[in-house]
Amino acid sequence: MRFSCYDFNMVLPNDWKVTIDKKSQYGSGIISFITPKGIALDIVWENLDRYKAKAPTVEVFINNYFDEMKKNRNIKSLEVVKGTPTTADEHETFPHEFTYKYKQPLSRGVSLKIVGLSMYCLHSNRFVVLYSRTDPKKENPDEAAIRDAIKTFECLCNKNAKL
Repeated sequence: MRFSCYDFNMVLPNDWKVTIDKKSQYGSGIISFITPKGIALDIVWENLDRYKAKAPTVEVFINNYFDEMKKNRNIKSLEVVKGTPTTADEHETFPHEFTYKYKQPLSRGVSLKIVGLSMYCLHSNRFVVLYSRTDPKKENPDEAAIRDAIKTFECLCNKNAKL
């Protein structure tokens, strides 16, 4: 199925559920896609101005984010796979994947695997993160479909309307 909302466009399996946070609007919001196995693929976006002062490009943002994670004493391990940043039609995109183990004092450790894409949309002035979070210790039968959906993600803001 083709999903399009707030100038975001992507192709998803027909059996995924879609929820849009009721506070969502063009400038900021959250859209969640839920697979039949209950795994979420989320799109979160906000005003880009909040991020550009500290990180002028999406690549700098991602590098800063991982540097901060490495400094966090509660993160016991971090494995990062960065994709290749691209720029086209006023959109800077950066695919990424990382796995980390997190443990707070007096709690059990948690392992998470994040597969995603971050984007600076310069035309609509939005910072967009598309990601899925899973337990790396468990089999994820939806992983291939999630990766395929992420690959189809695009922002059509400069193709649909003048701001």
